[in-house]
Amino acid sequence: MALPGLVIAFGMIGDTLLYAVLPLYHEEFGLSLVMVGVLLSLNRWIRLFANSGVAAIGERIGPHTLMVAAAIGAAVSTTLYGLVESPAVQIAARILWGISYASLNLATLAYAVSDRANAGKRVGASRAAIGMVQAISLVGGAWIVLQVGPRSVFLIFGALTLVSLGAALLLPRLPPEPVTHKKGFRLPVPHRLEAWGFVMGFSGDGVFLLTLAFLLKDSVTSVAAVMATASLLALRWLVEITTGPLGGWIGDRFGARRIAIANGTLLVAGFVLIAAGRDVTGALLVVMSRGMFNTLIPVLVIERGHGSVLSSQASYSTWRDFGAAVGPLTAPWLFLNVAQGPLYGALAAALGLAAYFCLIRR
Repeated sequence: MALPGLVIAFGMIGDTLLYAVLPLYHEEFGLSLVMVGVLLSLNRWIRLFANSGVAAIGERIGPHTLMVAAAIGAAVSTTLYGLVESPAVQIAARILWGISYASLNLATLAYAVSDRANAGKRVGASRAAIGMVQAISLVGGAWIVLQVGPRSVFLIFGALTLVSLGAALLLPRLPPEPVTHKKGFRLPVPHRLEAWGFVMGFSGDGVFLLTLAFLLKDSVTSVAAVMATASLLALRWLVEITTGPLGGWIGDRFGARRIAIANGTLLVAGFVLIAAGRDVTGALLVVMSRGMFNTLIPVLVIERGHGSVLSSQASYSTWRDFGAAVGPLTAPWLFLNVAQGPLYGALAAALGLAAYFCLIRR
């Protein structure tokens, strides 16, 4: 898993840093704040359609070719962020990244589950490698921004992203999965796991991530805003470095579904604590449990046995992306018009119901 982990880890560095840089320096990119919101959610909307299409292509050409193409797309999109001051070019770059990430995600999982008996440990190891690179690139990228400016950093990161292309070219080839039918592109029908993914994407990847800075904004005042934001986002990845391998090993040993139920309980508890005003403790629980689910979900996808690995993972990813795309668009209005207690209380209730119907009930 070292090589596929490097491919996706270095492919993601531009997108990860964009969330810390773009809102603070949007004028230097020639963008309005409204366009910033559109750009930061656009790749999720693209992935709604790209996941199933990429899975269909990957089943025919194999994960190796998919990885190489995605690594090229990641390098190009990262470079475009800093190369051209144009909303149209930025939109094109985000579209390209959405397709590239869908390809990287599905191909990396295909390599991870090629040894199904140890899928949890392999996914966990991959998530840990990704987390390490993202944490370093966030803090390092923020420092580079303070030295050379917010646009130049993406030209530097575009060159660094070529590491992912080199790693992709060195990957062993896996045989394409056998295709027994030809249905063409279609949006997947949601099942229980997809419903859980939507609710978790909306609440955890959408509302929580966009309001976290507001919840904790008074806690960090001694460093530059971009460094504080990058450090906050890096914390999420640092947590995944530890919870990823641990969650994978526990899932392989005791069953991913049983651990997912316990982890879902912790996630709900985190939202309840935030609703009660215990922001730091609640946020820590949410971040830790989200990191664990990133390892457990691929194993749950395998265990349910619906279709091929790529198409089944694409189905889940599509609905989680749907939730994560809707969440950022509604989060600002919700946070400004609904008090913190009722807002996070409602999210906790929605997560609790989803966990019961999607993870606990058979």
